[in-house]
Amino acid sequence: MKISLQHITGAVIGGAVSGLFFYALGTHDGKQDAALKVAQAVTQAIQNRAGINETINNMDGFALCVELGGVRDQCEQLRGLAEDQP
Repeated sequence: MKISLQHITGAVIGGAVSGLFFYALGTHDGKQDAALKVAQAVTQAIQNRAGINETINNMDGFALCVELGGVRDQCEQLRGLAEDQP
């Protein structure tokens, strides 16, 4: 599953809207600041996840196997496997 720019944009807009919602619900004594920081953290996490997903989607089976800690000899069996699939 590839993540498109539309997905990333939607996630960022959703994070911003939820941030505004929590900001509006906040009251005095720092609750507004806390809600805004949470919304910003959620937005940043979504952006980071989109970058991670793109990196993973661009890996072939062998690279993913090695990255996840697989033994190189066993991961070699995954080379070219995607090309064999119809």
